[in-house]
Amino acid sequence: MIRNAMVAISLVLAACSDGGVDPITKITGPRVLAIATEPSALTLEGTIRITALTVAPDGPRGEVGGGASAGRRVDAVRMRACAPWTFVSDPSRDCVGGDALVLVTDDDGRVAVSAAALAAAFPSPPGIDAPPDPWRAALAAGLTLRVPLIAEVDVDGRTLIARRDVEVVDSAVVRTNPRVVEVRFDGVATTTLRAAQSYALNVTVDAADLDERPAAVTPGVREQVDSSFYSPAGELADSRVALVDPDAPLPESEATTYTAGPRGVTWLFVVLTDETDGMSMVSVPLLIE
Repeated sequence: MIRNAMVAISLVLAACSDGGVDPITKITGPRVLAIATEPSALTLEGTIRITALTVAPDGPRGEVGGGASAGRRVDAVRMRACAPWTFVSDPSRDCVGGDALVLVTDDDGRVAVSAAALAAAFPSPPGIDAPPDPWRAALAAGLTLRVPLIAEVDVDGRTLIARRDVEVVDSAVVRTNPRVVEVRFDGVATTTLRAAQSYALNVTVDAADLDERPAAVTPGVREQVDSSFYSPAGELADSRVALVDPDAPLPESEATTYTAGPRGVTWLFVVLTDETDGMSMVSVPLLIE
């Protein structure tokens, strides 16, 4: 399985229920499932757009603020960036104040920031003279630069804190996020299921959005992608499955088992994570009959 590209804290990932513990796949309250960036890596001359993908038992949470659809919104989003050489153990306490660059969010709680702005804020580690164009010099020397991004999302009276490390790459490097084509139950793309019935659940992904595998022995081999599933209701046998064959014309994931919960409307959230730190999420409304 692919290593995690995001860490979320300050929210209950496992809640007690009837003397037991809910699995991590169960959405029992608001949660930041992913911090998506477009593109998935920050090029030296580029700009990255950042979104904290937040969900709750009643569905995905989107823009900031009130209004008629306030039940599907978050109250506030704050984001900050840390220097690539900063060790972040606790995102709620590390890289704060003068050690962080506060990122300006738009009216929807999203951020756009350039590599130039980040390099100006963090030219070199303390005590080390910064050469001209320091980040380019670091990449030319074979160093890996990853910028920790910290998001704080206020929703339903709680503050959720999440972290995502974004790699800085040369401008010639192209990185894309994996995309879901279909979510399938027993091989069919449907959003209507029967209560208490078990289904083979898997997804197909867009082959055009799969990058070449890092350090691939054979050039042109596509990277692996993990699919993680979450839902407020129903039961999932596995929380994460990988693609069967990334080089297939329409790559699909291994199947896990989803057992539908009681009748009503619920959601399935699918997060894709690839080997080059690309992430995306889809939210699927389900009618359980």
